[in-house]
Amino acid sequence: MEFNEKESESEMEKLIGVIEKIAVSKHATVAMGVRDPDPETIRCAAAAVGKDYADVILVGDKSEIEKASRIYYKIGEDEPLDLPFEIRDTMNPEDELVSMLVSEKVDAAIRGTAKASDSLSNLKKACHINKIHRIAILLTKDGNPYFFAPVGIDEGTTTEDKIEFICLGAHLLKRLGVSPSVGLISSPDENGQKEAAEIVRTITEEKKLHIVDYKLDLEEAFEHSNYILAPNGITGNLIFRSLAFLGGGDGLGAPILTDSHVFVDTSRSAGHYTNAIMVASALSKKKK
Repeated sequence: MEFNEKESESEMEKLIGVIEKIAVSKHATVAMGVRDPDPETIRCAAAAVGKDYADVILVGDKSEIEKASRIYYKIGEDEPLDLPFEIRDTMNPEDELVSMLVSEKVDAAIRGTAKASDSLSNLKKACHINKIHRIAILLTKDGNPYFFAPVGIDEGTTTEDKIEFICLGAHLLKRLGVSPSVGLISSPDENGQKEAAEIVRTITEEKKLHIVDYKLDLEEAFEHSNYILAPNGITGNLIFRSLAFLGGGDGLGAPILTDSHVFVDTSRSAGHYTNAIMVASALSKKKK
């Protein structure tokens, strides 16, 4: 497969606009897990509705969500509260969020501020999957989008798992109209280079995808690729956090790749849930 770098750059530049357009056209119903809501949580949900990305249901303690909403909208306790989103009242948003998703009461879900371990554990059980494959959508400081994995500390631990990550991620990019170009970041030791050679051979010869091993040259990988694969989940998590939280970048959420349901993972420390709702709506199986 011949790779046209300029064409790929053009596709990636248009990617966010494409995702937004698809989200608006589908206007899915998206559930968001909520614990300890603050005005920023409310702002994100309201913004997603205001931008016509989705109908949003906040899943959590109704009294706490309403309290945070009154603070955000500056509405007194005695005044009526008319919110642009629904509230599903529960003290266990991790259970309820997944239940709503698998029972198809909603088209997609994002973790929001619900607990990560409980939410993902419930998702694995409900969807009958053994492994979680999350691919983060990262925006650099300049606003350039990239797909990045693995980001979970227990993900991407084997050669087979890395190959599966690449294949699943490539399928996701193609769904969004982007030709995948994979930049592999590999360990410079003997075992790391042996594994990298096996990954490149398999992806190039068997999967017919474009991949280059950049070893530890992260700058080159980001310059010439649209999907970056870190050596493992711990390294990937550190790279992602460094770029998103210290380097002035941003995250649009990390879709969990399953055949049956759309669940977008989010970081509790990020607070940018509007974009995650947009991604969830765009990836949902709801027809335009």
